[in-house]
Amino acid sequence: MHHTLVARLAALPVLLLLAAGPALAGSTTISGNVTTERVPDDFDATKSTDWGLGVSHTFDNSVIVAVNGKYYDTANTSNYKVNLDTSLGYTHNFGAFSLTGMAGVGQHFIESDDSSSFPYYFFSFAADIPITKQFTWTAVKLRYRNAFDTDNDYNTPEVATGISFWATEHTAVTLFIERDWTDGDVAYNGIELGFKHKF
Repeated sequence: MHHTLVARLAALPVLLLLAAGPALAGSTTISGNVTTERVPDDFDATKSTDWGLGVSHTFDNSVIVAVNGKYYDTANTSNYKVNLDTSLGYTHNFGAFSLTGMAGVGQHFIESDDSSSFPYYFFSFAADIPITKQFTWTAVKLRYRNAFDTDNDYNTPEVATGISFWATEHTAVTLFIERDWTDGDVAYNGIELGFKHKF
């Protein structure tokens, strides 16, 4: 049942994009990032390297639809994980800062001997402050994520802060510092380098 519900909810943002067709108003952003996960008690040690790709569209009414994927390559093992999710949200610009909230569902795929794939949900919130025309500070980015079946132990919140450098009006390079938890314990500290292009 969870898989059917997730499939229907996950299709919603895509259906909205298709329904909008060629008259799609607003702006579309494609993004990519790589994150190095550092062991919590040993910053010199790598836990995993993560690669992410995403596309989002912000309509003229500030509603956002997004599709994202992330590949987790666990260090020193042959195991890997993949997350695919879709989300809906809203952003509001207050002038001096903007706030964005998102809610989504996804599927967590695992390649290991003792694990199986499962669906999850998440909520995220971000506060962005323009410093100059070229620099935007994401003062805080918060995420709550959990599996629909809590037996999968996927209570994985995240807090991050970072900066975006807009090299042009449409293209930016981003740098974020992250901390992630798993079921109440610190999972890793992350450094994420990314890009985004808006058109």
